[in-house]
Amino acid sequence: MEVPGNQSDPDSASPVPIRGKRHLIITGCRGSGKSTLLREILALPYFSGRGPFPGFTTRVVPRDHVELTDNLTGKAVTIGSYQPPVARQSVSQTPGNQMTPDLSGFLGPGAASVTRAIDSPAQWTVIDELGYLESSCPEFCDAVFRLFDRKRVIAVLRSQSTPFLDALRARDDVFVYDLDHPVLPIGCVIMASGLGKRFGSNKLMADFHGKPLISRILSATDTALFAARIIVTRSPEVESLCRERNIPVLLHAMPYRNHTVHLGLSALLKEHPELAGCMFALGDQPLLTQETLEAMGIAFSQCDQNTSSAIFRLASVSGDDLLIPGNPVLFGSRYFEELLTLPDNQGGNVLLKKYPDNVRYFPVSDPLELADADTPADLEQLKKAEFIR
Repeated sequence: MEVPGNQSDPDSASPVPIRGKRHLIITGCRGSGKSTLLREILALPYFSGRGPFPGFTTRVVPRDHVELTDNLTGKAVTIGSYQPPVARQSVSQTPGNQMTPDLSGFLGPGAASVTRAIDSPAQWTVIDELGYLESSCPEFCDAVFRLFDRKRVIAVLRSQSTPFLDALRARDDVFVYDLDHPVLPIGCVIMASGLGKRFGSNKLMADFHGKPLISRILSATDTALFAARIIVTRSPEVESLCRERNIPVLLHAMPYRNHTVHLGLSALLKEHPELAGCMFALGDQPLLTQETLEAMGIAFSQCDQNTSSAIFRLASVSGDDLLIPGNPVLFGSRYFEELLTLPDNQGGNVLLKKYPDNVRYFPVSDPLELADADTPADLEQLKKAEFIR
């Protein structure tokens, strides 16, 4: 059984899902659910017992004012006032922006709230939300930039473009989740063509807590994240199981790994030529979770490089902070042609070696998610491990 290292980093379960990113920015249009998502994130076990979090919350009183409330003290201050359209003269305002900034609110209690967050012993700061008013006060903007330099921040941002908001979104240490464009069309090929020689029998049909082992990856990939999925197998038993569950499956007799890749990807592209990426998952990682796959797909969709050129690979992190790569791997559409023409008996590793600078490692919170079952003894260990995770 291959278990790719142990995770000892206390931030391994961080809600920021890309290694090297310290902050999470949630953005989107009005009514897209930004604040709702923030509340759901803060309800995660990772944040249990860590609050209250320093920072601030802004609230609009329609046709009246905008107030900023310090998360720790509860004190509120006005940072914007409503002005009728004929009275609005600020060049910074665009249609739909009905408030004019109150600089005294930003320079006084507003800046003090940011300073309080910087000086707080808490690791995380929470801001809900930043919009166009802040750009009117360079001193306040500078304080927020210092906050991002000193703390880890989860912030809700309006989807508008201002120099201040654009600069925050463009930071190298920020992961931006855009609710207006959450997930690209992603396919999934489940590689289930192994003969189980080391296992001694058809391991994908071996019992794992009362169900065939292959059932775990079938359940984990049963998510709206994937525009389409297909299981590629040489096992009639696996084919029968998939057909019983109405899961697309392709039975073949080709000998090599490249054949599995070609058959699966070409079948998906025939029905879904618009795919922006394709994930290749194995059938023998029973502790791999749907939540991990969904987070990986979202991270791919939201990555700041050209998505078609991105390669995301699941990995664990060792105690000395070394990355230990595993599976699955998600390839952007740029690589489809090369995946369809891999050399005999070669898989996606050919491209991982060819394009190392394009590979991003997506950390799992539990290295057991990457463990596979090569032997019956491995499978028994994984059965036991599930109860002590």
